[in-house]
Amino acid sequence: MKPIFWLILLSLTSLGASFSIRACSYDGQFNNPFTESFPGSLDVAIATQEALEHRHLETIEELEGQRGLRRASWWLKLMVKQHNNELESVAYIYLVDSHLWSRMTIDSSVDIHSSPTSRNQASVLLLSEATLSALIQNKVDFKSAIALGIMKFSR
Repeated sequence: MKPIFWLILLSLTSLGASFSIRACSYDGQFNNPFTESFPGSLDVAIATQEALEHRHLETIEELEGQRGLRRASWWLKLMVKQHNNELESVAYIYLVDSHLWSRMTIDSSVDIHSSPTSRNQASVLLLSEATLSALIQNKVDFKSAIALGIMKFSR
């Protein structure tokens, strides 16, 4: 990547870190996907951008508002259904690009738009919507997503 890109990225990151917004982008709030809203989310956002550039992931259509929330919710529910075994130890799922939190429930389903009450969760799965899309379409698996850095388990 070009050095100017990294300079711009670092500038945006420091600006975004100063003005952190807790709401997800589907609430009509602007969110910089490169902000460090949860430890490790910046790494996942950068790795996702690199995976898109190298065509390891496909670009997805950007949807806003209720349409975007419905699609993300549907994809999260499909991922939980398809990959339940890999998610056994996960307490929360965090979509780094939309800043959408979801909580795993006791019955192995997902409670969308549910922020953690503290940062002391058992485990958080961090990923982007592009990674989520690739997972439910079986274009990438958990092991390769972790290896690419586009998905991360945080404790």
